[in-house]
Amino acid sequence: MKIKENFIKENKKIRIISNGGNPSPINEDWRPVLSGCEMLVIIPDMHMYIYNHNNLDNFKYGAEAMLSFLDHLDTLKEEMDMEDKTLRIYQLGDLYEQRFPGKDSANATATEIRMSHPNYDQIVNTMEGMQTRFLYGNHDFESRHFPKYKFAALEGKVYIEHGFRGDKWDAFSNPDAPLWEIGQLGFLAIRELNAKIAALAVDANIIEQDENFAFGVPSGEVPKYDYPSEQKYLEDYGNTFKYYTERLQNIPDDKGIKICVIGHTHHPYLNTKINDGKNIYIDAGGWTAGRSDFVIITNEEVGICCYQR
Repeated sequence: MKIKENFIKENKKIRIISNGGNPSPINEDWRPVLSGCEMLVIIPDMHMYIYNHNNLDNFKYGAEAMLSFLDHLDTLKEEMDMEDKTLRIYQLGDLYEQRFPGKDSANATATEIRMSHPNYDQIVNTMEGMQTRFLYGNHDFESRHFPKYKFAALEGKVYIEHGFRGDKWDAFSNPDAPLWEIGQLGFLAIRELNAKIAALAVDANIIEQDENFAFGVPSGEVPKYDYPSEQKYLEDYGNTFKYYTERLQNIPDDKGIKICVIGHTHHPYLNTKINDGKNIYIDAGGWTAGRSDFVIITNEEVGICCYQR
């Protein structure tokens, strides 16, 4: 199946941003790379947070676009079902932002985030209705306790993981690293202070009640449809790139894994020349902070796309 002809079709809101706006072909010797489906869609980090609880939520700017995108997927899924073909959807983790303070608890809960706005509840309901498969990330790490959330997945020759394990310990963003718990207490204290300062700024009419104000987190009000610099990716996330590409290199050929897809960084990146062309590495980007990226894989092509508001 082809990305432009069979997935995008006439939807002008969808644009391929990797490879100069064109799908990247799958090596014919690898085909089929998918097992149990003909098309794979992977939605990266969303970071939904409590709507208008304070000024820390930046997912809200992309919520309407997400609903529109899910409607596109739902229609496509029905069409493919009629042709005895399968569209499989993954959410790559960090569905929820649970590292920010909750209303009545230290950290926000998935339930209070989901129920904080009808659109948020509808997004999760629609995903569940389409039998989306969920992974957990470092910002919704608590989801690991629930059976439907997995650490990683394998779809044929495609390995899927959130991507936090590539972080160094001193980034305080890897739950498997030392000092994770201590780091999160410090992070939470910063966000609590952040929320208090934002409240003062609202009272002083410096910012609006629904205006994003989170230290180090872009507001998301201005959409970002670009494909950021690949060199910048390697500079900022070289450790993540090294960790996962070395894992690919060390996987025995008989295991058959050809493609690795992660998220976590919010920086879309596609490299088809890993290990002298033996593998493909994909960072899915993010659906947060103004971005609206996702990955599409068929047995013939792969690409990173964005969904325009």
